[in-house]
Amino acid sequence: MTTLADLRAALLPTAVPVGDASLDASSLGWVRVMKARVPAFDGLESGDLAIVPTGVLDAVVPGPLEAGALVAALSRARVGGVLLVATLGEETAGDPLRLVEGELTAAAIPTLRVARTDIAALERGVIGLIVNSRAELDRQAGLLEARLEQLALEGAGIEALVAAVAGSLGRAVALEGSRGDALVLHAPPEIADGVAAVAAYHARPRAVALRVPLPGAGGRLGGVALLGERAVSESERVVVGRVARLLALELARDDAVIRARHDARRSEALPAAGPPWVVLLARQRSTGADDDGPEERERREVMRRELRTLAPTRRFALRGDADSLEIRAIVAVDPPGGVDPGGLAIAARLAAFLGRTVASSEPFSSPTERPAAEAAARDTLQAAERLAEPPAVARAARAAAYRLLGDLHNLPDGERHARELLRPLLEGRPDVRREHLATLRAVLDGGSVNEAAAALGVHRNTVAYRLRRIEAITGWHIADPELRLPLGVALRLVQDA
Repeated sequence: MTTLADLRAALLPTAVPVGDASLDASSLGWVRVMKARVPAFDGLESGDLAIVPTGVLDAVVPGPLEAGALVAALSRARVGGVLLVATLGEETAGDPLRLVEGELTAAAIPTLRVARTDIAALERGVIGLIVNSRAELDRQAGLLEARLEQLALEGAGIEALVAAVAGSLGRAVALEGSRGDALVLHAPPEIADGVAAVAAYHARPRAVALRVPLPGAGGRLGGVALLGERAVSESERVVVGRVARLLALELARDDAVIRARHDARRSEALPAAGPPWVVLLARQRSTGADDDGPEERERREVMRRELRTLAPTRRFALRGDADSLEIRAIVAVDPPGGVDPGGLAIAARLAAFLGRTVASSEPFSSPTERPAAEAAARDTLQAAERLAEPPAVARAARAAAYRLLGDLHNLPDGERHARELLRPLLEGRPDVRREHLATLRAVLDGGSVNEAAAALGVHRNTVAYRLRRIEAITGWHIADPELRLPLGVALRLVQDA
């Protein structure tokens, strides 16, 4: 038994219901396509699915009387449902489609409005679902596989493949790496819940509708996740199970191509989208024995493969290999006046992916400047890592500031003076003490109550109340410029001690 709801889940995930009639009200017996003639249907019977193309309506339903007569005939025949095939969003209030929609709603006939498509292919798919649903689901999955294979042969990239899967299923899809990080996210613009599904995924990455692992050695390649609250259909399970293999192959192929290019370019040519470029640098491993085992090296290989998906190869080049002490990348960035002239956005993505500090050099425009930029990034990373709370992205232009803050503990009697200054806040319960110190530092670092509240994850009124308590306890006036600098220094000496 196949219902209109089954049809929507299997073949038409982006179809829009018309009216309030239940899509599970009756089973579908066969398919009839409306023709631009009289009679419009051949032998309409009970349980038939009526496919009504918009172009035919323009000829058959010139006005309200004809619309009412058409729907009355469908109602007398007790059809199982109606598919209105139209270009979504382009109809006007008085056109034949709207007239027929109104009559179908009044007659409580289950109806779906479908984006304009190949009528013959649609008819063939519905008949296949009615006759042998499993075989039709496999056929649809095969069609998507063929499309993905063609995209891969054309060099469209993994992002285009994920977008094709998402569009076919009518829901947001994430391609995840071995650590669960989202390598590619796509939400089709035509689905209503796409943005909400992506936002929910960012908030709770483990809570997905369906997750299928990518096949690979040791099962460590990652997975495909279907997002959103909509229940997973059998069609989606079949499709994702089939395409996971292709996505895994495409990831492996991309990695092999990039590594081959890397091996062939020992001259380390810079990404073609530059200049300007920046160097991004982060720790990959230490010199300890724990980093030298085969499992740890394999983990680094997988991580580097996933890093290469952060940006197109014309903008991003990963240097070194799994045995390098550093993760070193060259990134082509926007020129001055562009959206991201310093490459800080991709540096932040890299830092979030790695969960560690990434140093960024100043932009450079000549290949001969690359060694100096790498040295500057390396010096910046070393300076930032001396801080107890290093920034996610350490910028070469601020290396002197990092060194200054890192050397505060070398000040003679610096920590003793700092504790004396902060003494009113260092007394009392440990939780209250930590709350006061964190609030004070957030206010001094952020410059406003709103910024401090965002950094602490609390309401601005909470920060304002805590500030009043701090000023009452200490007798300070936090806005006093004579106090702000020594308080900021003292907080770093005490909290970082």
